[in-house]
Amino acid sequence: MPGYGWWKNSNQADLKMKIEDIQLKIIPDSRGKDTLEATLRSGDFEASASVPSGKSTGATEVAVLPPDQAITKIPWLLSQLKDQQFVSLEQFDFHLLTLDGTPNKSSLGGNLILALSMAFARLLAKEANLELFEFLARTSGTKQSLPLRGKKIKMPFCFFNLINGGLHAENSLPFQEYLLIPQTKSPKQNLEIALSATNVLKEKIQSEYGQVNYGDEGGFTVPSNDPLKGLQLLQNLEGKFGLDVAASTMTEKQSIEFYKKVVEKFPILSIEDPYPEEDWDDFSKITAELGNKIWIIGDDLLTTNVARIKKAYALKAVNAVLIKPNQIGTITETIQAVNLAKSYGWKIVVSHRSGETMDTFIADLAVGVGADGLKSGCPLQKERLVKYQRLVEIEGTWRN
Repeated sequence: MPGYGWWKNSNQADLKMKIEDIQLKIIPDSRGKDTLEATLRSGDFEASASVPSGKSTGATEVAVLPPDQAITKIPWLLSQLKDQQFVSLEQFDFHLLTLDGTPNKSSLGGNLILALSMAFARLLAKEANLELFEFLARTSGTKQSLPLRGKKIKMPFCFFNLINGGLHAENSLPFQEYLLIPQTKSPKQNLEIALSATNVLKEKIQSEYGQVNYGDEGGFTVPSNDPLKGLQLLQNLEGKFGLDVAASTMTEKQSIEFYKKVVEKFPILSIEDPYPEEDWDDFSKITAELGNKIWIIGDDLLTTNVARIKKAYALKAVNAVLIKPNQIGTITETIQAVNLAKSYGWKIVVSHRSGETMDTFIADLAVGVGADGLKSGCPLQKERLVKYQRLVEIEGTWRN
């Protein structure tokens, strides 16, 4: 992947950044669970980042340290970083990986490493006088590289999780997410459509069930065991639909015939994790059957992991990938996964987690790498809304 080479062709060629201080604190995520916020300081610049946590996690995701344990690592980490000079995010990230020294980041924790990686990316962007998405575009080598001002920027579709089920909701539908995906590339229009849709859905659910409840990602819950009920409630809303089956958490596996009927009956754009994470054979079968019509997205199957993405390509198991930085632990490795999937012609969807913070990094990441979608939950919850609002901000400031 492109590393620090782009600095050599810029007026920042002599940039060398030294970490002078690291602060780490525990903050609550959207579910009230503890997570981490890191702040790095270098010279006149300071940057912070907070990391989410997932409830429905793939078995091959990196290790997570309890936040109180992560804080104990900071004095040693600072002693190891203070005398080092870094000229790129790639160099910084791989230094952290060397310090960790384990295959799954179990020594420092993927959550701590990611918080530092995100904060350092922001530091470099500030030092270079770039917006974060501009910096990530240059770092990833996408077509959305400088100069971006005055250019039309590719904006991702917005994947709004309006109905929550599975592990994200109590007494609700078996599938984990029922998504509305407006078919405009304007985040402002998409957000307006989604907010209007939430009003319609609320009235429908109130009328049919007598009360309205909400899940982990801010969407509505529906007290039904019928996996199609969420799609039926989305009917007549403006946009296409997406499903996150999260099949690894389900007791009953759906047949390919079931999914074919769903695609025939509803305006489906994507189905995520239709089968359990090691069921490579059925993933290959459904992609062969439906891959020319919809996106078959791998999440728990792939866990933003280059080795698993390569295997999926060899087996023709998917045609799209969900990108979650905290599955892999550094922004450098996240970009490597994106670039590999892009080389295969797959669709790229950058995603939040079920336990989110107010950090908007993934919105800049989605724009920076030229992703096809951003999935950030239901805009009724503030931790989800801010990601969509960041897209609107980028659109309004940089697209015109």
